[in-house]
Amino acid sequence: MTKGRPKGAKVWTDEKLDRVKDLARHNSAREIGEIFGTTKNAILGALYRDKVKNGYVPPLDSKYARIRKYQSYY
Repeated sequence: MTKGRPKGAKVWTDEKLDRVKDLARHNSAREIGEIFGTTKNAILGALYRDKVKNGYVPPLDSKYARIRKYQSYY
């Protein structure tokens, strides 16, 4: 088993992310995906990961937040 990115995984450079952010102002994720040759979910995932990387923390009371039954104390 090799570590790292899966074979064929896209690498999102800062320049690509900036272009996606600019396009997102006036285009849907599907349209941007067509421009970049990828899926809408890849676009949405890249935007979300960038948002989290820059300090975004999802609200705990969100219906989409994952509730953890067991906390890790390590």
